[in-house]
Amino acid sequence: MFRNIVVLTCASVMGFAATHSVCESERIETYKAKEMIESILKDEPTNTVCMLQLANIYLKQGEISKGFDTLVNAYLIDPHHVQNSKIATVLPFALKVTNYKIQAEKTNDKVIWNNLGDGYFDMGIFNEASLMYKKSLFADPMQHMIRLKRALALQKDAHIYTALEEVQTVLDQEPMHIFANYYMGKFLAYDVKNRVEARAFFQKAKEALIAKKDTFDYLEYTNLLSDITKELGE
Repeated sequence: MFRNIVVLTCASVMGFAATHSVCESERIETYKAKEMIESILKDEPTNTVCMLQLANIYLKQGEISKGFDTLVNAYLIDPHHVQNSKIATVLPFALKVTNYKIQAEKTNDKVIWNNLGDGYFDMGIFNEASLMYKKSLFADPMQHMIRLKRALALQKDAHIYTALEEVQTVLDQEPMHIFANYYMGKFLAYDVKNRVEARAFFQKAKEALIAKKDTFDYLEYTNLLSDITKELGE
């Protein structure tokens, strides 16, 4: 959804009229527009035209939380203007996410943080997913599967060594954790390019999986076992 947002840029009247902003031009490069808008909003904090332009730029650059916050703040100032803007399609989700974040920050509820993380992950916004999972782990560091989800988000966001650290944290606490061994094997094999070391983790994952066969449904078990066996070249 976010990738389809058209980025709008911003301009301001210079010289003696610099305080009069015209955040409607589409001809200024994004990085210049961002600087100009931020400067304008220091003097005109309720300028919703500029706020919408800035929200668009944040979303385009992957700063989703900033984009949502800016959009929601603009909506609180001038709902009609925001509802009739080009970015209005994002508004319902931005309001929902902002509401969840407010609840999570008040209660430090790991379930809400995890739901936010899952939502961002499903949309491919891995940096935000990683941050939400991290907040959840602050609330409860013993969530092994959430830590592995964070590792996956980090890996997809090209932070492989931090991802490996997260997986290792799980293995330090539960050496035969099926998915921790499985993902450690995957990361080592495909991101670090160390298939020799990866093999040991795939072997542990296979042993742990067979030992806990009864805890899986048939399709999940056979698919996972098949993939691990393939990785082991058996």
